[in-house]
Amino acid sequence: MDFEDWVVGPDGQSAKHSSGFTITVDGNPRDPQGVNPGKFPQGLSVIDQARLLRLGVEAIARAAKQKAAPRPKPAMPKSNVDRPVLSIKRKSETKTPA
Repeated sequence: MDFEDWVVGPDGQSAKHSSGFTITVDGNPRDPQGVNPGKFPQGLSVIDQARLLRLGVEAIARAAKQKAAPRPKPAMPKSNVDRPVLSIKRKSETKTPA
């Protein structure tokens, strides 16, 4: 059995293994608040069940990371000369009463 053969659903919250096992996460896919596994395939040991569950959650997290593409940074002006400058010049020094 290929434990890494996962297909993540279009919602990004669920995944299905080639064996028919499904898993759904609650909350953020990269840091889920809860994991809802389906019925495990028969004949799997407890260790293999844990491995299948772990790799399913990792597949969902990996898909969420790829889906969140980095945003491009806004373009900065080429130089400060291109921007208008606002300056305030005071003619006399004024004192405010304390």
